[in-house]
Amino acid sequence: MYVSMGWSDAYYGQFSRAKGGTRPIVISYASSPAAEVFYSEKKIEESPTAAVLAPQTVFRQIEFVGILKDTQMPAVARRLVDFMLTEAFQKDIPLNMWVFPAVTGTPLPDVFARYAQEATDPVVLDPEFVESNRDRWIEAWTEAVLR
Repeated sequence: MYVSMGWSDAYYGQFSRAKGGTRPIVISYASSPAAEVFYSEKKIEESPTAAVLAPQTVFRQIEFVGILKDTQMPAVARRLVDFMLTEAFQKDIPLNMWVFPAVTGTPLPDVFARYAQEATDPVVLDPEFVESNRDRWIEAWTEAVLR
């Protein structure tokens, strides 16, 4: 196993399909093919890589926003959350965060709709299993990253 210094180094430095690195596989996002087309130096119609989302091989990552219980400014926090749920904000998410919008039915930009994939059969772990293994996994990850 090889652990890179970060996503950019892994994708643009080590990954053989992106910039001629020596690693044929990189763990990335299912939206990476859309980002490759969007940011390509030359106009391309097909992504040079593909997201492979075989059943039970991916995890669904969900990003949240919330209001902390003891916040000193709950009204301001509520306004921010409300703003983040507006159509304008949601439509802006795919080409800035390279994730799917939270609000169902938000129209996707063409490049995102065409090339990004959504995990339809992600791995789901029992929370108790995660709780009982978390410390061991963090230790193993820390050892792999720091070696």
